[in-house]
Amino acid sequence: MTTKMQSLTLLMKLAAVVLVATRATGQVTSSPRPEQSSALVASTVTVAPEKHILTDYVEIGSSAFQLTNGFGPWNGGYVRGSVAAGNDILNGEVSGQHEFGDSGAYFAIGDTHNFGASSYASLTLGSSEGGFFLPRLRGDAFFSHKWMARKQLITTAGFGYYEAKDPHRDHSFFVGTTYYFGKPWILEDGVRFNVSNPGKVFSPSGFLALTQGRNKQHYVVLRLGYGEEAYQLIGPASELSDFRSETATVTWRQWIGQNWGINWVADYYGNPYYKRAGTTFGFFKEF
Repeated sequence: MTTKMQSLTLLMKLAAVVLVATRATGQVTSSPRPEQSSALVASTVTVAPEKHILTDYVEIGSSAFQLTNGFGPWNGGYVRGSVAAGNDILNGEVSGQHEFGDSGAYFAIGDTHNFGASSYASLTLGSSEGGFFLPRLRGDAFFSHKWMARKQLITTAGFGYYEAKDPHRDHSFFVGTTYYFGKPWILEDGVRFNVSNPGKVFSPSGFLALTQGRNKQHYVVLRLGYGEEAYQLIGPASELSDFRSETATVTWRQWIGQNWGINWVADYYGNPYYKRAGTTFGFFKEF
């Protein structure tokens, strides 16, 4: 327990460093965004208690993205971590971004609770300081159940709420599945049904992801997404509305030592108005 308390203390210290950097440079990582739609992305700090997800760890990293059509570069940094406590996995994240000429910091906390060998639920709450593009309030809740003899099939359902810093409000419903093949393959899919107000605009989206790897060695994840977006803020009083977008992400998590390693993400996003591409790189340490 002492080691876990030390890891929490380290997480708080790293969070303070990220916040200082945010205020000083305006460069801080991708936080949850309306166009990202999956149980994993929509709830970035809520993790399922599965072998391919880290627990009792701290990770710190930075990101850099380039956008077309004069929308400018994005860049940033983040610190996140989780601690197992009995039947719960407690998570925290502090991240920040410099986007569309503005900067802000996003804060989130979450808990994943195990009800037994076959089911678990997660809840994440987040808010932000600064950054017109960040949510004033965000909440995501999911329930998952394991099926079949090896518990290799997991079904997930959840709800989300997103309150922007303008009149826009989003309510979403998510359904998805995860299937564990004979090691080392994992297949995930999900669909998110989103309704945005004002206007009650319906904007569904979905994703498919394939993971290869083993714990304490490496994990490589390929994720493809496609959907509709009701709106996207690009300025305090400017927005893009009613369009389709696609995403492609490759994640490589590599253990270098017994309890530490690197996490590298290459990300692409496209819509009719601009394209975005970049990478995120971080170091993680398990306790």
